[in-house]
This record gives sequence, structure tokens and C-alpha cells, in this order.
Amino acid sequence: MSQQYDLNLLRVLLTLLEERSVSKAADKLFLTQSAVSKQLAKLRQQLNDPLFIRHANGLSPTPRVRSLEPKLRQWLQSANEMIEAEGFEPAISQRNFRCCLNETCFATLLPRFFGKLMQQAPGLKLDTHRLEPGSIEGLQKGEFDLAIVARDNDERAPSHFQVKQVPAQIRSFELFRDDHVCLVRKDHPVLSQQWDLDCYMQQAHLTCECEVGDRWLLHSVLAEQGLHIENSTLTADFFAAALLCQSSDLVFTCTRSFAQQVIKTHQLELLPLPIYMAPFSYLLAWPQHLENDPAHSWLRELIIEHCHNTKP
Repeated sequence: MSQQYDLNLLRVLLTLLEERSVSKAADKLFLTQSAVSKQLAKLRQQLNDPLFIRHANGLSPTPRVRSLEPKLRQWLQSANEMIEAEGFEPAISQRNFRCCLNETCFATLLPRFFGKLMQQAPGLKLDTHRLEPGSIEGLQKGEFDLAIVARDNDERAPSHFQVKQVPAQIRSFELFRDDHVCLVRKDHPVLSQQWDLDCYMQQAHLTCECEVGDRWLLHSVLAEQGLHIENSTLTADFFAAALLCQSSDLVFTCTRSFAQQVIKTHQLELLPLPIYMAPFSYLLAWPQHLENDPAHSWLRELIIEHCHNTKP
């Protein structure tokens, strides 16, 4: 069996680990389902393990294949670096990258560079995933290749959500800083009132779950003044929050960059947040082992070129 054939088998195994579906893996690899199934059968024979167990929701990896995943990612990364050692050519690259982002970045940052990515590297695939608790740990383990995360510059924020607490194994670059504002529907009663902290605290609010859950820096800042948001509706989706805000008297505190996007398409007004919070940073983050990878370096430079210090 040739070395190239071995590499293809390992790519199939890793893709099955990521997709947990033969059909989805086949689509991602531009192969037929039959071809993927045959390669999976060869892998099972070579490794003497079922590798995946079929169930109603797809494929569940066995303990053996789970234990192989970190080494598998490292081996394939080394192979990619060796193949690209003579120079990375975006126009012909077939690399796949997995990126996790803060939810608001899908509307505010991704459109800034994704079109250029498709033009310059049409064969390069960037799979995007919503940032969740544990995503940074996944970045360290090699489950993701890249992340765009929001981190606070204020020490009152939860410690793991502060810029200075980014793990040592993670490299990062500050793309830009953003702050927080409030969204209300266009005919909201507060628009004819004095908008101050007292008025803000009297309102019913929307809270959106994010990477750190439903409590964030705002709650700590208000608590310092003995204040607490009592009347709050929780939602897990920023765009759903914008729609709820548009159709009710709820006040939604969110990032300025997101607010400036949704007021273009929703019947919403932007108001300043009537309590000071230091601007926070959007960081481009990646695992240390990809620091010198030619394709990864090119992708980082593309993102930085189109997102660095751009106004929300």
C-alpha cells in the first residue's frame, strides 16, 4: 500500500470523526458514499476495530478511534506541512479548516473576508461553527484550526473571559475593539423619555446566552452599584433576540457591531448603554502548532487584512 493511499485513508477516518456520517463525509471529501464505505471497511480491517457504531443519529466513534484522534490530527498536519513546504498556492489548495466564531461574527466579520477567500482559494474549505463552552479547549486539542473570540479587557469580567487569560498554547491577534449598546423597537416608549441608568433598569430586558452562559461583565458592573436586572427573558440566538426586541418592549444589550448590522434590516433603534464598560477585544486565535503552517498563515493574513481595525 502506497504512502499516498495511507494518507487518503487517514483523511477519511478524520472526516468521519468530524462529520459522524458516511454521506456527509463523502460530500466533504468529494467521494461517493460507496467509496467512503469501502475505505472505512479497510480501516476497520487494518486497525482491527469497528471504529464507528451506527445508530439513529449517525455514527458514534469507539473508544479506540477516540484515542487515535489527537495523533491523527497531528500526523495529517505534519503531512500537509511537508506537502506545502515548497510554498502554498491558494488557487489550487484543497485544505479544509475548522473555525469557531462568536455568534455575532457570522454577521459582522465573516462577510468581510469570505468572498475574498472563495475568489483566491476556491478549493480551500472553511467549515464554521458557533463558539461554545469548551471551544477553546477544542482549539488546543486540534479539534478546531482557528477561532474568532470576544475577550474582555476589564478585570471584573469572568476570569476565563479576559484577554490576559488566553491559554499559553494559543496564539492570538487583536482584530479590533467593540463596545456595547442597546436595541429597542422604533416606537418604544423610552424613545420619548430621558434615557439614563434609572430608565434602563426599569425596563424588561433580553439576555442572550453566549460562550460564558447568561451572566457576563454587565452583571458584575451593575452589581457594583447594587443593581440587578430582575425582569429578563433568555434566548440562545442573537438574531432571534433582535426579532423579539422588534416586536416587544424588551431592551436588548448587545455589541455595537451587531446592532449596526441589524438596524439595517429590522425596525430597531440604537441607544447608548447608560453605564460605562470598557471596550472588549475580538481576537483571532489559533493553536501554537499551526503557527508556521503555510496555508494557515495565508488564511490568517487574509482575515487580518479585511478585519483588522475595521470600524463596527
